[in-house]
Amino acid sequence: MSKPPRIALVNPYFRTRAATELLFPPLGLAALEAQLRNRRLETQIFDCTFQTMGQLEMSLRSFQPDILGITSIVTLVNNTFNIARLVRDILPECLLVAGGAMPTLYPERFSQHLDAVFCGEADLNFPQFCQDYLVHHLNREKLGELPLEMYKGLYIKQNHLETINPIVHHSESEIQSFPIIDRSDFNHSAYQEVWDIKFGKKTTSLITTLGCPFNCDFCSRPVFGNLFRRRNLDTIILEIDQIQKLGYDNLWIADDNFTLSLPFLTNFCQRIAQRKLGWSCLSRSTGVSNTMAQMMKEAGCQRVYLGLETGSENTLKVMNKQATLEEGINAVLLFHRAGIEVAGFFIVGYPGETRADIEETFKISLNLPLDEISFNVPYPLPGSKLFERVVDLDSEKDWKEENEITFIYKSEFNPDWLRQRINETMQAFALKKRS
Repeated sequence: MSKPPRIALVNPYFRTRAATELLFPPLGLAALEAQLRNRRLETQIFDCTFQTMGQLEMSLRSFQPDILGITSIVTLVNNTFNIARLVRDILPECLLVAGGAMPTLYPERFSQHLDAVFCGEADLNFPQFCQDYLVHHLNREKLGELPLEMYKGLYIKQNHLETINPIVHHSESEIQSFPIIDRSDFNHSAYQEVWDIKFGKKTTSLITTLGCPFNCDFCSRPVFGNLFRRRNLDTIILEIDQIQKLGYDNLWIADDNFTLSLPFLTNFCQRIAQRKLGWSCLSRSTGVSNTMAQMMKEAGCQRVYLGLETGSENTLKVMNKQATLEEGINAVLLFHRAGIEVAGFFIVGYPGETRADIEETFKISLNLPLDEISFNVPYPLPGSKLFERVVDLDSEKDWKEENEITFIYKSEFNPDWLRQRINETMQAFALKKRS
């Protein structure tokens, strides 16, 4: 008896155990799995977080997928290509498809290793593509028999076939009709154990809004674009109930702009306040008020992460952050006074800033009442203004660890000096926290 057609979805992250490691299940794959299973397609997520490459190989040999989709972000490009080579060896007939941030940014690079790439949001088009491919019993050599022009975001560039379709960003009404993501294939006990040991709470991630309407110089928003959209709040609450039943007691809200819509934020806080669930989120430094901070605190917010970026007004302008230093300081103080912990993200070594600007960033990171700080160097992404301005960019160079202090272009700043100053600042911050 022949097996039913199967789709494998792979998260190519293997634990690095870096000091900055924060482990979350890949929600993008979980969203795709929900869409695929709605179409009655047998699908399984292979999350490599707690596996080895050998274990992944054994699992894929057993599952025997006809299509394998793999997501990829910065730091995971080499893992993605290694897994693609593995699948080519053990499952030569399997169709390989890439998606996510890095394939969206570099589709031509990924198409050299995989059969197809889906750029941008693939929630509807990738499942339709899979269904059509499987229903018509096609193989890799017969991809051209599909109506390839109808699958938005599809990129194929093989010797005999070329398709480059425009990226789609789903409307808010479409997103609000999407099913709750499917978390059933994740090793929740392993995720919870890591968080419990390190932080004393069991945290998982949640996405409530998509897209960012701002135009920061360093950001290209490859997948979700600049269209801000909100999910259906009833669906979000059902998902939170599901998360609590799985044993989690804390949420990381991973939206780029969770506090952007005050009506949405207010409704969310009212709905979640009774659930005795702690949560953290990202926020812009603009638009923060004492009323907002107090409301979030009363609804269970424990920590807010602010993209402060710099302590220099000049660098903020170069970054086109559309925020002032005063607004950043004010946001930190408002959240701090409301009893919410505050973490600050900073970028140092930015093209156009000076050593004095960088020193101002180190200074403000130590002077503000922050509970956590982190530093990074610029990573120019296609589609960003920064990408257009840097010289001698090496698109083949990749970060291998989180927050790696490595330039992928020719920088006027010495990375060894930056590493030293970052280490000195982090040590001073740790000493301040202990005192």
